[in-house]
Amino acid sequence: MKKCFTILLLTLYTLTADAQLGPTAQQQDHNLYGGFSGPNAGFGLKGGVNFAEINGSDKAMLGDIDGYTSFHAGIFAQLALSNFFSIQSELLYSRKGYERTDSTFRFDYLELPVLAVFNLTDNISIHLGPQIGTMVSAKQEGKEVNLDRFNTFDYGVAAGLEARISRFRLGGRYNLGFADVIKTNAAGQNVTSDIKQGVLQVYLGVGF
Repeated sequence: MKKCFTILLLTLYTLTADAQLGPTAQQQDHNLYGGFSGPNAGFGLKGGVNFAEINGSDKAMLGDIDGYTSFHAGIFAQLALSNFFSIQSELLYSRKGYERTDSTFRFDYLELPVLAVFNLTDNISIHLGPQIGTMVSAKQEGKEVNLDRFNTFDYGVAAGLEARISRFRLGGRYNLGFADVIKTNAAGQNVTSDIKQGVLQVYLGVGF
């Protein structure tokens, strides 16, 4: 897991560093990344609302639960390879969880999506790709919960649609996790359960 995060962090750092280099006289046809001057290329900040939910055939084990609304925020770097196709890396802090009549469970993640971006027009694009994440904290009613109870590493896919207006980006995305959330029960015994997380994200970004 650490190796995957290291590779993706280096990728994000490299793209962001390249983005800070201005074009030279010999690079008039290239964007700030040093790549092709396609739509949406750049780097910036983003954040928005998370509408988290629990999926899976065993989610009834958690009781009568509802979704959890919170937030995500982070940075992105996008490299245009053509007018039609780009690669976008992100580093996000994302809050997930679920609500029950007696308590609220909150899971905080650091996530690294790497997305293929298909530009339908200069202002509209489709995003699709894998993402990995690690749970950095878990809380029940505001009190810390031992992370040993959970599978802290998550992986999955993300897909969405984004609109660009000047330097601003407005988008929606759904993240589907493939890893089971619960690792042990309250007694510390290992359990096998089909309980996974899904998040609908609505976000606003600003590029530089």
